[in-house]
Amino acid sequence: MEIDYILNNISIIVQGKVLGLPGEPYEKQLTLQCIESIRNFIPAAEIILSTWEGTNVSHLFFDKIVFCDDPGATAYNIHDPKFLNNNNRQIVSTYNGLKAASKKYAIKMRGDFKFLGTDFVNLIKPFPRGEKYRFFKERIIILTHFSRNPRRIPQLIHPSDLIQIGLTEDLLSLWDIPLQPEPETTRAFPLEKRIINNSLENSFYRMKFGSEQYVWYAFCKKLGLDLELKHFSHIPVDKILVSEMSVINNFVIANQLQLGLFIPKRFVFYPYKDLYTNKEWYNLAEKYTKGISNFFEYKLIFKVYTTNILLVLYRAKSKLLKHGFAKFFIVQQKPLIVDTV
Repeated sequence: MEIDYILNNISIIVQGKVLGLPGEPYEKQLTLQCIESIRNFIPAAEIILSTWEGTNVSHLFFDKIVFCDDPGATAYNIHDPKFLNNNNRQIVSTYNGLKAASKKYAIKMRGDFKFLGTDFVNLIKPFPRGEKYRFFKERIIILTHFSRNPRRIPQLIHPSDLIQIGLTEDLLSLWDIPLQPEPETTRAFPLEKRIINNSLENSFYRMKFGSEQYVWYAFCKKLGLDLELKHFSHIPVDKILVSEMSVINNFVIANQLQLGLFIPKRFVFYPYKDLYTNKEWYNLAEKYTKGISNFFEYKLIFKVYTTNILLVLYRAKSKLLKHGFAKFFIVQQKPLIVDTV
């Protein structure tokens, strides 16, 4: 498909809170910089700003404005309410923005991202693709950040939600989901409960689903695919393969350079070791298209569980070295959350 056709037929939804108020220094005007980058590199794009009722947007320029009712956010724990899960805000602003889109293709993005080019167009093309768990007309392009690979971290169903590029109808289908039940999704367990294989140890997370996990879970659920987890680090043996197949077969996973994208430093310096790389995605896409053997499935499950067990053992060793045997076993008497099957 010709590049010019795509660039002339794309709606870009800048969703969420406006970053930078009128009168603030330019370096704080992140949403303004985002919109400027769109106009600079994709001048024919339909720019849609989807934000909250009452937001001052007088300093911004766009083609359409969507003011949404703010569904609010939920604190990850009651002890420190400044850390909020904004996923319901993301669902509302993304879906309402997509409903206003009039072009064939759409991009959903954050207001602190900027385009440095139009390299993403090179990824809007046919890739190897199997029929099983094929939910979209075309693949949706997403970032490696934070498309997590369960071979390295105990998290399933975790395709990135930072930026998504694809057919408007596919993105609409993906985001046409119920809001997270709250607070029982964000605070599924009390803070004092321990998830023995907590993939984000020493944090305040006791979620049923991470934000990315909930979006993919809720979307798949409406299609009849059950990917429910007990908690965000749960890795049930019967869902490891289907989790990966459903993600690999519906998305293109690429890095920011391949998309021609500027992303904030806090994402750039996140260690890649937890994430699918573009090369890994491509190789897996080919494998799942050609068909896999039982040996491949067993190997995948073995790798995921080996990584998980090694993680738990490493933490146990660290506690032994730090506290000694007596202290370690006292700590172990606290309630644990079973994390596997």
